[in-house]
Amino acid sequence: MAKAKTTVRQELVVQRRTTRGTRPVRRLRQEGSSIPGIVYGRAMEPVPITVPRKALAKLLHAKAGEHALVTLRLDDGKPWEKPVLIHDLQHDPVDGHVIHVDFHAIALTEQIRVKVPVVLKGEPVGVKQDGGVLEQFLRELEVECLPTEIPEGIEMDISAMTIGTTVHVRDLPPPKHAKVLNDPAGAVASVQQPRVEKPEEEAAAVTEPEVLREKKEEGKEAAGEAGTPAEAKKEEPKAEKKEKEKS
Repeated sequence: MAKAKTTVRQELVVQRRTTRGTRPVRRLRQEGSSIPGIVYGRAMEPVPITVPRKALAKLLHAKAGEHALVTLRLDDGKPWEKPVLIHDLQHDPVDGHVIHVDFHAIALTEQIRVKVPVVLKGEPVGVKQDGGVLEQFLRELEVECLPTEIPEGIEMDISAMTIGTTVHVRDLPPPKHAKVLNDPAGAVASVQQPRVEKPEEEAAAVTEPEVLREKKEEGKEAAGEAGTPAEAKKEEPKAEKKEKEKS
């Protein structure tokens, strides 16, 4: 059984960023309390902002995570409020912390395309009892809907899956007021047969006799070649003895 949940709207208060350039941005990151960001959208000039690091981390660790619909509040001399989606996150290559965030301002009355997570619940009977292997091929679905109807995620109970069973996109009922854009025949998850591998010792035991046999055959051939002159030498005295007896 699949279940879709509508995302909860989050709020985030930011500040306008007046300083630009590499050095000011680096200094802002080093201070640690805020990170740089930008807000852009249709019919508006991009707005550089600073985002509280702790508030952003709390938002990203919420259930909807980076897929959440966010009400962005700018608190300064020219305050405004805009519904936005997180469009891009840049991470530090060393520690993985977020170092920059892009927000996309949207209109609540216009359809948008977003990706929502697919969450598998339960342990398949084919894995638990028969030792099968669960493989998940699709972790996100792309849907089209209003910003206020963005699904928080689609949960699928896979407890009844046996070995050889595959769940497709068509098996997931779409969330209300949203259209799934993925191929209906696309595979979401499958339970595969357990993989059986021959131990290395057995593989070595199979190939070893062949190697020994080859060595033995080579040894016989070498012995045969070496024995030919010796046999000839042994026959020579017999021939000479017969000639002497005739004479």
